[in-house]
Amino acid sequence: MSAARRALAGVGAGTWLIVRALRGMARRIVAGDMLAARQLGAAVPLYIWGPLYTLLPLAALAGVIAGIGAGRLLAVYNAEIPILTMLAGTLVRDVVPLLVGLFASGSISVELSSRLGAMSLNREIDALEALGRDPVEHALGPSVVAVMLSTPIHMLLAGLVALTACGLPLRLSANIAWRAWMGFAFSHAAASAMLTGMAKVLLYTLIAFAVGSAIGAKPVRSPGDIGRRATTAFTAGLLGIFTAAALWTALL
Repeated sequence: MSAARRALAGVGAGTWLIVRALRGMARRIVAGDMLAARQLGAAVPLYIWGPLYTLLPLAALAGVIAGIGAGRLLAVYNAEIPILTMLAGTLVRDVVPLLVGLFASGSISVELSSRLGAMSLNREIDALEALGRDPVEHALGPSVVAVMLSTPIHMLLAGLVALTACGLPLRLSANIAWRAWMGFAFSHAAASAMLTGMAKVLLYTLIAFAVGSAIGAKPVRSPGDIGRRATTAFTAGLLGIFTAAALWTALL
C-alpha cells in the first residue's frame, strides 16, 4: 500500500506541476514577457527537432521488423487484405506511439529530473523565489509547451517513416507491390489509427514529463542524487507508460 500511495502522490505532484507550468507560461506570454519567448525558442529545438535524429531511425527499424514479421505471415496465410490492414493500423496506433513514449521516458524524464536537480543544487530555485518569480513557470513552462508541440510532429514523422520502411521487406519477402502497400498505409482506417496514436503519444509524453518534473522537484543534497534520480525517473517513466498502454488497450 505504501508503494501505491507513493505512486499516486507522484502522479498528483506531476499533474499539479504541469498545470501550474502551463498556467504560468500562458500568463507570461499574454503579458508579453520577452524572456518567456526566448526560453520557448530555446526549448523548441531541444524537445522537437533534436530527438528526430534518433527517433526516426528507430521508427524505420520498427517498420522493417514489422514488415519482416508480416511477410512471414503472408507466406503461410494467403490473406493479404486483413493482414496488411491490421499491420498498418497496429504500427501507427500501437507500435510507433509506444516507441515515441519510451523515447520520451529516456529523454524528457531524465533531462527534466537532472536539470531541476542541478538547479536546486546550484540554488537557482532559491534565487528565482528571492526575485519573486515562480520557479515552476520559469523552469517548466517553456519545456511543457515545447513537449506538447512535439507530440503531433514526432508521431506524424515517425509513423510515416515506419510505414514507408515497412514496405521494403514486404516487397522483398512477400512480393507485395509498393503501390498496394501504400494503399493500406494511407487508407482512411490508417489515418484514424494515426489520430489515436497521437492521443497516445500525448498521454505517454505527459506521463514522462510529470515523472521527470515530480522527481526533479525533490530537494537535492549532493551531486550524486542527480544521477540516482535520473535513473529513477527513467524507470518510473517506463512503468507509467507501459501501465497506461496496457490500460488503454484493455479498456478502449
